Amino acid sequence: MTASEDMTLLVNAALDGELDAAGMLDLEKKLAADPALAAEYRRLAALRARMARLDRGDAPAALRGRILALAQAPAPQTRLRRAQLWGAPARAAAASLLLGVVLGAGGVGLFTAASTSDQVDREIVASFVRGRLSGQPVDVATSDRHQVKPWFAGKVSEATTVVDLKAEGFPLVGGRLDMVKGEPAATLVYQRREHSIALTELPNPVGAASETRRETRDGYTLLEWSDKSRRYIAVSDLPPAELDAFVAAFRNAAAAEREEPAKP
Repeated sequence: MTASEDMTLLVNAALDGELDAAGMLDLEKKLAADPALAAEYRRLAALRARMARLDRGDAPAALRGRILALAQAPAPQTRLRRAQLWGAPARAAAASLLLGVVLGAGGVGLFTAASTSDQVDREIVASFVRGRLSGQPVDVATSDRHQVKPWFAGKVSEATTVVDLKAEGFPLVGGRLDMVKGEPAATLVYQRREHSIALTELPNPVGAASETRRETRDGYTLLEWSDKSRRYIAVSDLPPAELDAFVAAFRNAAAAEREEPAKP
């Protein structure tokens, strides 16, 4: 395998969220030293982002019916020997292909949603660890939310929700720009004693509020929730009860800033 092929595999592994924090740090050094590689990384990230936004639609009902009819029809005797010669591995592969066609985009959507959520979780945890290892967890270091909020202007698609939680015991440290699924995302960093909390804000394609989802990955706790337009994911090594308290404080402060009732 050539060095170019090695770098292609490395770039694709990074875009798939398969690299750990050390691997991402190594790749970032290579991207900084190689403009051509950096351009290829950006091209692939943009291509994946465009593909993720494609509307696949459902397979036509008539096509589904024809495929199901073919699958259920008994094989003619003249083709019996061919069917006998068709080994189990080939039949299994064909069955998988048939299932994919029959399910159409609806089935693909279910698997894509699960894999997309897993990829986002991996990338957010990797960014959190990378920030700790590098000693530079923020791009803009200030506890003044009126400086952090405008810093994100023009860097992300929508205005970032920045609240001051010092009175609740979670002082703001600053903010940074992360890449999630090839798109820039605003991440706020808060402090709790020696622990840090990274809160990433993403678009909410569903357009509705959701309950809090809890996930544990690589020893870190993630809490995810949505309001009408935005999706939030907090990651930290804090004890779960304290991370719950942070999320409750943030949601209350954000709701007060929008002059909306807080979600339970």
